[in-house]
Amino acid sequence: MEGHVLKENEIMMSTNNMGDIPGGRRHFGLYYHDMRYLSVFNLTVNGQEPRLLSSSSEQNYVCDIQMANPTMKLSNGMVAMARSISIRRSRYIKDGFHELISFYNHNSFTVPIELTLEVGSDFFDIFEVRGLERESRGKIEKPSFKDSRLNLSYAGLDDIKRRTEIIFDTVPTKVDYEDDVQSFEITSTFLPDATEVVTRNMLRPPGASASWELSLEPGKTVYFSYHMLLHEGDKKLPKVESFNEGLAYLKESYADWHKSCTSIETDNELFNKLINRSSKDLRLLMESTPQGLVPAAGIPWFDCILGRDSLITSLQTLMLNPQIAVNTLRYLAKHQGSKVDPLHEEEPGKIMEEIRQGELANLEEIPHALFYGCVETTPLFLMLFAETMKWLDDDKLFADLLPAVKAGLAWLDSYSDTNGGYLHYDSKTTGGVGDLGWKDIHNVISYPDGTLVQPPVALVEIQGYAYRAMVDMAELLERRGESDAAVKLAQRASKLKDGFNRDFWLSDTHFFAQGLDRGGKAVPSMSSSPGHGLYCGIIDEEKARYVANRLTGRDLACGWGVRNMSSREFKFNPMSYRNGSIWPYDNSLVVAGMKRYGYHWEAEQITSQLFHASSYFNYGRLPELFCGFSQDIDGHTSPPAYPVSCAPQAWSAGAAILLCQSMLGLSVDAPCKRIYLNPMLPNWLRYAEVKNLQIGKDTIDLSFERRGETTRFEITENNARVEVIIPFG
Repeated sequence: MEGHVLKENEIMMSTNNMGDIPGGRRHFGLYYHDMRYLSVFNLTVNGQEPRLLSSSSEQNYVCDIQMANPTMKLSNGMVAMARSISIRRSRYIKDGFHELISFYNHNSFTVPIELTLEVGSDFFDIFEVRGLERESRGKIEKPSFKDSRLNLSYAGLDDIKRRTEIIFDTVPTKVDYEDDVQSFEITSTFLPDATEVVTRNMLRPPGASASWELSLEPGKTVYFSYHMLLHEGDKKLPKVESFNEGLAYLKESYADWHKSCTSIETDNELFNKLINRSSKDLRLLMESTPQGLVPAAGIPWFDCILGRDSLITSLQTLMLNPQIAVNTLRYLAKHQGSKVDPLHEEEPGKIMEEIRQGELANLEEIPHALFYGCVETTPLFLMLFAETMKWLDDDKLFADLLPAVKAGLAWLDSYSDTNGGYLHYDSKTTGGVGDLGWKDIHNVISYPDGTLVQPPVALVEIQGYAYRAMVDMAELLERRGESDAAVKLAQRASKLKDGFNRDFWLSDTHFFAQGLDRGGKAVPSMSSSPGHGLYCGIIDEEKARYVANRLTGRDLACGWGVRNMSSREFKFNPMSYRNGSIWPYDNSLVVAGMKRYGYHWEAEQITSQLFHASSYFNYGRLPELFCGFSQDIDGHTSPPAYPVSCAPQAWSAGAAILLCQSMLGLSVDAPCKRIYLNPMLPNWLRYAEVKNLQIGKDTIDLSFERRGETTRFEITENNARVEVIIPFG
């Protein structure tokens, strides 16, 4: 996705490469709690747009934009030639938006300029930005200016007053107003898998232009700064710091984050870049909650906490920082379902999927104020809890979360007791989405002829999650002295596995169905989802080799990774959101599943494809998804971007960490003070070093070296006093 993003805690900004926000353009804006507080933001010098030279937000916490002047006829009759004045914009987010602009005059004469900032806000809810039409809205008030402060205000229908306060460190020479709200039409074609072209009204909100007359002397730098504070109701905001104080805080905060994480270094600089990028992106996406830092899903469309995404991200990143998992578990337990509420898909014991704080959610025009419409969040919660206990063996965490875990197990028991004993979904509200699995849009689950499957549907990956949740929880409860509950769970898991390998197996194609329809009939469409079954261990050994082999076939593994739908399917479209694109998170689970069953070559093949793809994206960042076109080696193609993919995205950042863990063949059993290692470095990686890997309350350091076709390892520090087990296979 073009442009730059900045985020700190719950404030997010998305701009074009110039650092501007063109009015009415898609996702650009300054957001807080799902509301757009700034939708117009343009800088001009002497009425002209500066010329972009370079721009970067590679450090995540700061964005630097280097520009130059165009040729300008000056008020004194002289001419400042193009690129004779350096213009640099530096910006960050901390309790608001802060920018420092510097001008350096390379001419031999003084250059008078007029700097102008144009601002305005439509105060759209993010769902409006995404395309939702409303019958009525609140009132956008006229801009006001007093004491170097420019205010843009909106009185919402939810009785919340929202205000963008712009504080200028230098008083403007003049402020002009554009008071009238103007509407215009645009054609909306940027939503995922839109089935029709929609023409919708957009607002050109009332705004203001603040201008300053500056005199740029030769060989000197002139600085200009300002701050934007976002007010929601009566919430108090911290005092504005100087630009350098805030920047220093962010730099130190990122340094502290990296110190708290496992260090992963290899002899491949591109792979190091991918790992470092993933760690930085995870830090950027963190939001402060009473339970600690929890990752938002992705920017710009899902700058909120999503249950599924946070859980999978936590599973992927236990090797990097298990505190992500601890905080996520505590946060989701706090918001666990307690009653039956069809509007929000809530049920007792169910784990929430999405929480939104914008005007539409407050008014319940959408069900997402606290939305539970996801069938896999609860088994994923149980999986993560059990896996986190394997890494940390934390008695307090176990005691604190046991009531939520037992409520989740009760939900799993109650809601998988129908439809053949399989966990299924059946959306109860039109405000939700069609498919309540990870492919959560309306047109994904279909028969081979393209006909949509009507719910209830039992998805293949969901049965895997349910199985692993029961198996791992049975093992954990047995260790913790709850043998009766453990035996019952183990028996249920065994029954589920037997039925799954009977009812989902397609003997003619030697693959697993995408799901079972309401009649219990297999939906034989070929997708990547059975790979999640490998990850969860639900697939019989004799069937696993067929699945691993099928997932590496060219109709699925296209050279850049595994598509989420086979190119042989009727509905395949490599440019589709869910019907042929490549999702890094999906691939990471597939790879981990292949390693689980001992299919090292297949795992290495997919890892290599995804790693190769990552090098083509900005900053080496794996996006939410990208198009599933086949790699053309002769044509030297690159993986095509999906136009509205989120980047950064939490579970795409987590994908790189899980790929690394998989190539090392690493699993942990902290209660028994053991780690399991079965490493196989790919041929593009000769050496890897892992330091500060947390196991229980202590850490270990490891080194790995590829020699020929084998990979050797050594424990270089063993503060956790663990023994190493090398599993067979």
